[in-house]
Amino acid sequence: MRDHRGDQSLRLLMEGYAWLPGLRRSTGSDVVRTRVMGQPALGLCGPEAAQFFYDEKHVQRHGAIPGPVLSTLFGHGAVHTLDGDAHRQRKSLFLSLVTRESTASLVSCVAAAWEDTVVGWPEAARSCCSTRRAGR
Repeated sequence: MRDHRGDQSLRLLMEGYAWLPGLRRSTGSDVVRTRVMGQPALGLCGPEAAQFFYDEKHVQRHGAIPGPVLSTLFGHGAVHTLDGDAHRQRKSLFLSLVTRESTASLVSCVAAAWEDTVVGWPEAARSCCSTRRAGR
């Protein structure tokens, strides 16, 4: 496996989510070693990679997310930062709330809030943001 140790932070910022698939394509591998924000990073792809990633014997979440990202995106103590029983309990709590019915209710509430919000916008602003939902 070729080692891409040059820091990839700038490419990540410029290319967004397309960055890692592009890096993997350039190497011809589903596994890429590199650096992001000065830290070693390993990019994995495929069913085996997903199984590896979700196996708690292989992955430690605590400390994996850089502080600036944690502070702005997830928050300290988020499920993404927990390991072991604490992670499993928090994930179970979250998943118990994510049902087909609760998701439909959330979509309905967000759509209604969005529609209420854009009412006061100028027509030009509203025309660029469709408030129509499927089936409505």
